[in-house]
Amino acid sequence: MHPPHDVPPAGQGSPRDLAAPLESELPRVDPTALDYWRDTHAVLAPLRERWPVVRSTAGDFEVLRYEHVESGLRDPQMRQALYAMLANQGITSGPLYGWWQHLTNALDPPEHTRLRGLVGRAFTPRQVARLRPQIRAMAHRLIDEAADAGEVDLVATFCHALPLEVLCAMVGIEAGDRALFERWTDTVSNAFSAVIPPASRTAIEQAIVEFDAAASELIERRRRAQESETLLDALIAAEEAGERLSNVELRGLILNLLFAGHDTTKSLLANALWTLADHPDELAKLRADPALVPSAVEEVARYETPIPSIPRIATEGLTIEGVVIPPGAYVAFSVPSANRDPRRFVEPDRFDVTRNDSRHFTFGHGVHHCVGAAIARAEIQEALSALLERGFALEPCVDRPEWTAFLSTRRVAALPARFRVARGNA
Repeated sequence: MHPPHDVPPAGQGSPRDLAAPLESELPRVDPTALDYWRDTHAVLAPLRERWPVVRSTAGDFEVLRYEHVESGLRDPQMRQALYAMLANQGITSGPLYGWWQHLTNALDPPEHTRLRGLVGRAFTPRQVARLRPQIRAMAHRLIDEAADAGEVDLVATFCHALPLEVLCAMVGIEAGDRALFERWTDTVSNAFSAVIPPASRTAIEQAIVEFDAAASELIERRRRAQESETLLDALIAAEEAGERLSNVELRGLILNLLFAGHDTTKSLLANALWTLADHPDELAKLRADPALVPSAVEEVARYETPIPSIPRIATEGLTIEGVVIPPGAYVAFSVPSANRDPRRFVEPDRFDVTRNDSRHFTFGHGVHHCVGAAIARAEIQEALSALLERGFALEPCVDRPEWTAFLSTRRVAALPARFRVARGNA
């Protein structure tokens, strides 16, 4: 077992920092390079030991150490960078730009405070508790479907389907419409690429227009419904200081929920299955004690996070251990690096389902901590619990998986495996 909070004792964890480097000495990382995606931790670990900050081909700077990521994400002078990603490509109007105006993770206070306050009223512990039995039932059905196939890509089937079904049920999207909403959100996901080619922008904006029309119909249908049983119903009813969410805000939130809620949860679940398959001793601990599932989910989120970095714009100049970051600089806070910083975590490169430490950055930090984190955690917990109930056997057909090369998400791209379970729900 680890010491409380898993903080390294004084004098352990890493060597004393060397003299502060000059900016001209800083190495440069390329987050778009294939080697970076294949073994992110091997790339970042030696850099983190020598430099608190490096240059990045995807921006100006990348911050690597836990303490600086923590303080940076709480710094009110570090503003959201999503608009800068568009503006740098000449996108300052149109459906894509308009959609981003209503994303909670694209706004800063006070606009962010108002929108998050309203959205937070819908993401209550009661809502999450109501969802858990539905999630578990969906997981059992999808487990049966995967087991029927014998050899299956669990990313394309189980990991993809479960969060999509959960989210569609949460907002009241009927089964017959789910393929359309899935296509739209898959297309819109390309908006988070480092560069959006003109053809992709056209497809993205067309998807947003079509999505808006369908979402408007969905909102009106839920407004007319007599019962209040979905998350969308709660969002429609949410009120704070006499204010409610507008239809434009509701449409943007639905799209953001389907994209961010699906992609991040799918990726975390895929990473969880691979990591457990790759660490059979830790999986054996879970089989022996399923009560460790919540701790295991936090450890997967720390150990193999699907979030490559969290971008910000520095509105004022600052210095990090001698590295000068000027006003207007694009700063990426590296989540994989901070989550494995030996200054914060004991044996950070060891996967341990008993670690029980949720102070990682996979769900963000500060005022922009993910509002849907509790739902994402519930989905992964219920999925793993269902698999354990069924006594699942997972034999990957590859020695090492390929990883997605996408700036907004890092996940196992595919997990072909022989998959077996006991029949019937436990």
